[in-house]
Amino acid sequence: MKVNPVGAVAGALILLLPFLGPWWHASLGEAAVVELSPFGYRVCVLGELLHSTLASYLLLGAKVSVILGGIFLLLGSLFPGRWWSRPLVRFGVMKVFWMVISLVVFLVVASFVANFLLRSIRPEDVTLDLSLPFLTGSSELRLSGGNMSASMPVDLHFTGVFWMAVVVAGFGLAARITAGRFQGALPAKPAKPNK
Repeated sequence: MKVNPVGAVAGALILLLPFLGPWWHASLGEAAVVELSPFGYRVCVLGELLHSTLASYLLLGAKVSVILGGIFLLLGSLFPGRWWSRPLVRFGVMKVFWMVISLVVFLVVASFVANFLLRSIRPEDVTLDLSLPFLTGSSELRLSGGNMSASMPVDLHFTGVFWMAVVVAGFGLAARITAGRFQGALPAKPAKPNK
């Protein structure tokens, strides 16, 4: 029995991804921390955790979808000679790829919006010096007004889990490309009985 090893590895790794933690981390000194992944988030401002039930349910749906995609990819890769193998592989492989792309696009747009808002919404007597990095990097927020000034470090970075997701997305694309090579001559779909 042939097995699609690339697809089997990708399927197993996809099953792990939802449980490994955040893909991106941002901190504004100790005042605010944001951790994001397609499966969960953590926002802590001045020691208080912010929570959204709607966001939690949406992210739970994403987690379930990716777990199902990993299971389908694994099944389609372990049994490539079956007629249902290729549709299962196609369903499973693109989930993580689109999640990686979506997170990067979301972060770029959020950075543009945050930079715009920080420059346009501030009191007239306050000087604000900050330019947020787009995806990763460090910066410093400096506020000054009247007789006082404050500064806080800003740090944005992708975690190791994000880079693992990029590798998994690559494995998924390779599994989709190689899926046909492991199928060989496919047996016909089961015939429907005549009534």
